[in-house]
Amino acid sequence: MPYLTSDDKATFKENGYLVKHDTLTEEQLQNALDVIWEHLECDRDDPGTWIDSGPRNPPVGDHPAILATLYESPIFDMAEEIVGKGKLRKDGRPGPHFRFPTGRSDWKPASGGHLDGYYTPTNGVPEGTVDKFSLGTTLYLNHVEPRAGGFTLFPGTHRQAAEYFKTHALPSLKGGNANACDIFDMPEAVEVTGAPGTVCFWHGQLVHTGSQTYGKEIRMALISRLRRIDNDDILFESPDDIWEYYEGIE
Repeated sequence: MPYLTSDDKATFKENGYLVKHDTLTEEQLQNALDVIWEHLECDRDDPGTWIDSGPRNPPVGDHPAILATLYESPIFDMAEEIVGKGKLRKDGRPGPHFRFPTGRSDWKPASGGHLDGYYTPTNGVPEGTVDKFSLGTTLYLNHVEPRAGGFTLFPGTHRQAAEYFKTHALPSLKGGNANACDIFDMPEAVEVTGAPGTVCFWHGQLVHTGSQTYGKEIRMALISRLRRIDNDDILFESPDDIWEYYEGIE
């Protein structure tokens, strides 16, 4: 029985993202949290130590309990329902991307974002390369309330990017910075919120960012970037139909 409805797929097609809830069992959630807390510099039982703590990206993406959140939950199957059954590699890693409380309250909404996979001096992508992927997943391990560092999306920008890349080379968007060019007519940002087990599926060319963190909790998100098995062959293709390589989308 499929996890996604036709309405789910229509939402993804229109907006470039889809949010689903309750994707983890309580055991999967607690196992992942136990691993993560072992690698943080703050005290799990003392929220006062969480302010401006770290690290933001603890190196636990290969741990079985972290991998289980993607491959032993419905999330990978849902991703295949978008891209196509058997079309995704199973080498994606759910990388922790955390935002810690700042103690501040002067929150402002995000005004711009970026595309992933482009070189910057700090993101680990090799200079001169582009790491294109089909589908991103952002999974929350704790409750993320509004204005608390939520993953933030700009609906419809996947279609704008697709039009741009029909006539421009993939590496032309330097640093993936959507603010540094005039190709995007930026819509109002949408901040994803939700309980533990909330997951956002997002198109690999959707403009996104993270919101400012003025909540009291650590925003604990695991982000995976999933690639088709033929990703190397189609890397620099920009088909007329944006959905040519998303076989679950009609």
